[in-house]
Amino acid sequence: MVIMPEGLFEPVPPPEEDAPTSSLLRRLGWFALLATSSGACIILLAYVLRSLLFIG
Repeated sequence: MVIMPEGLFEPVPPPEEDAPTSSLLRRLGWFALLATSSGACIILLAYVLRSLLFIG
């Protein structure tokens, strides 16, 4: 059993009402970056697993 150190994950309070929010373009950019990188990881993993079939 792994015991996590105290205070590693601390809750973050919600932002203030008058705090600026990030722009829609910035949020869509993060989404596109995450979607592209996860797709690339899946493609790479599939290619590696497929190549393991042809080793023997």
